[in-house]
Amino acid sequence: MKAPDFYLNNYIADELRAAFDKEDVCISYSGDYEPETLNQVHNSCEILFVEEGEAEYQINDTVYHVEKNTVLIIGATDRHKFTFTTLPYIRYGLTLMPSFLQSLPIVSGYMNVYQTQTPENAAKLVNLESSVFQRMIKILWELRDERESGEEGSDMVCALVMELTILLKRQLQMESQESSGTYKAMNELKHYIDTHYQEDLSLSNLSKIFYLQPGTISKNFRQIWGKNINRYINSVRITNAVRILDKSDISITELAEMVGYENVNTFLRQFKEKMDVSPLQYRKRRQQAMERMHTREMFSRKERGEENWKI
Repeated sequence: MKAPDFYLNNYIADELRAAFDKEDVCISYSGDYEPETLNQVHNSCEILFVEEGEAEYQINDTVYHVEKNTVLIIGATDRHKFTFTTLPYIRYGLTLMPSFLQSLPIVSGYMNVYQTQTPENAAKLVNLESSVFQRMIKILWELRDERESGEEGSDMVCALVMELTILLKRQLQMESQESSGTYKAMNELKHYIDTHYQEDLSLSNLSKIFYLQPGTISKNFRQIWGKNINRYINSVRITNAVRILDKSDISITELAEMVGYENVNTFLRQFKEKMDVSPLQYRKRRQQAMERMHTREMFSRKERGEENWKI
């Protein structure tokens, strides 16, 4: 296992963010980088483990305070950005794809663990007992070892994620929802939305696919996931639009169609509502942020004496 210092300040945002949307499990360790001023969204659930320092995270419209020995859970497709309040700020990050979590025994009954928590629940993960926090960190390093050995989907990876889930659900004092027929149906429906976001997801069409009344779908989806289903569909679509924007020069009209919008004006309105900027503004600011990140990375490599720091 590499020493922790190897990963500190080795935060390459474009590579890491790409992993957030394509890898079942992604682990990072970073610190002392600039606060994120542009909203982020991705398809994976992100869990932060704060080792040192303090910060404020805005997730959707709610602000969460994190400090040493704090764990913060950011649900998939939830908009977020952060600001440091005490430096140095050092944290481990873990992202997990919902489809991977749903495939695991035990974990599939605790998908509510991997949502953005209410402020009251989030407070249960602030300033954890050192022994509990360090056990979670040990799980992260063991997960990294498994990933580096090329065993992403190994039994050990699954076992480690299940252990982390148990630790988190105990801290959050959550009960399994797996035995509920409503939960199973809404879990399947949510997975369908996540993977078919570019298709017709009107309530009438979902009703035909899942043999449920539109009103029942709306009511039960909100009951299980705490979100309006139409807002969730738009959230998934815009999150995938951001993912595509990050790596493509596709036109806005093509992008709207690709993520399921027949009307480009509807897409523009939903994008602005989710990200606070238009798609073109997002693309420009993202490129500027990547240029700044690249410059800092080259400077960091030079400071470390790496021969290829100009690359």
